[in-house]
Amino acid sequence: MQILDKLKSSNKSERRVRKKFEEAKGLSITSLMDVLTIILVFLVKNISTEVIKISAEPNITYPHTITNDKLLEKAGTTPIKIFPDRVVVGTEALEYGSPADLLTNAQKRNDLLTYLKMEAEDIIQHQKAETCLLVQADYSIPCEYITEIVRAATAAGYSYIYFATLEDADWLKKYSVSLAE
Repeated sequence: MQILDKLKSSNKSERRVRKKFEEAKGLSITSLMDVLTIILVFLVKNISTEVIKISAEPNITYPHTITNDKLLEKAGTTPIKIFPDRVVVGTEALEYGSPADLLTNAQKRNDLLTYLKMEAEDIIQHQKAETCLLVQADYSIPCEYITEIVRAATAAGYSYIYFATLEDADWLKKYSVSLAE
């Protein structure tokens, strides 16, 4: 029987083919995920820092700033000071009421508009100057209140509206740090 088995196994029609290359092993999904995570981290880091870069564009004419003292010295400036509990209007420091009155009390809004119109007309007729409004607001004042004051000032005919701020030389560094957190 062994001879018959050998004869059958030596049959040339059943030739055995050797593989020239070893079969490649599959990629590990863990390694692939690690590589993709590293690429994603680099892309996110580069994109997020590109967004906050601030540069002076050549096609934009930027407004100039002015200090509060110079603005108040200039004829035609009406200051409005918004404290958390009260609003003070004009160079005479007239008490207006609370900031909430700007939104809730229609009579107070009309009074403010009337006062601003009167001031704007006085500036134009007697001082022959541009009408400027200087808004000095506490940091905690909601934007809605300031928007209401700007609306009244533009309706009264003010040409320029300035917002008082404090100069902070490191504002960009602080802004970048707050974004990173």
